[in-house]
Amino acid sequence: MKEENKKSKKKVLLYYLILAACLLVIAAITVTLVLTVGRKGPSDIIDNPPPVINPDDNKDPDEENPDKDPDDDKPTSTTGQFGLPIKTASVTSGYEFRYDSTLDRYCVHQGMDFEAKAGTEVCAVLEGTIKEIVTDHIIGENYVTISHANGMTSTYKYIDAKSGLKVGDSVKCGDVIGTVAQANGMEMKQGEHLHLEITVDGKNADPDVYLDVIEK
Repeated sequence: MKEENKKSKKKVLLYYLILAACLLVIAAITVTLVLTVGRKGPSDIIDNPPPVINPDDNKDPDEENPDKDPDDDKPTSTTGQFGLPIKTASVTSGYEFRYDSTLDRYCVHQGMDFEAKAGTEVCAVLEGTIKEIVTDHIIGENYVTISHANGMTSTYKYIDAKSGLKVGDSVKCGDVIGTVAQANGMEMKQGEHLHLEITVDGKNADPDVYLDVIEK
């Protein structure tokens, strides 16, 4: 009988030990979770604060400046203001594919022709520097070339250069650089006129893109 009581007491004691161990494990897990959560929360708030939303960030900049001209955002010319090479003259031929009566063939006319009598003053279409003056061309195609900003040049053919004009001279838009000469050269059959060519970075360009004198 005594042995049975001893066994029973041992079982009860074992149960208490197991229960105590379980409680200790649970307590340890609880403490660990509390400490972990307690440390992580404030740290996250400090290290990764929520973004501050500024109500002004979504405003249209133009709303803050109602007096702003909408044209201010448009690209502006970087080559200056263009003028006409002859003050009162009509365009007889543009930059186009046409029949050349002098050469008796169809070809691209890489310039713009202005009707004008010999002696009519020829003006620079844009400020720049005199790049070349030819006064003794083999077939009479004497010309003056002006170098402008941004890789642009303008060439005035079938003209007599102004006396005293020399390479390196600075000219402004509207300055006289010569006069229309007698009909000669590869456009001789067209009569007296000014032939204007424009190049950009060495490539021929339509002068009307800049002068805008041909009615569309």
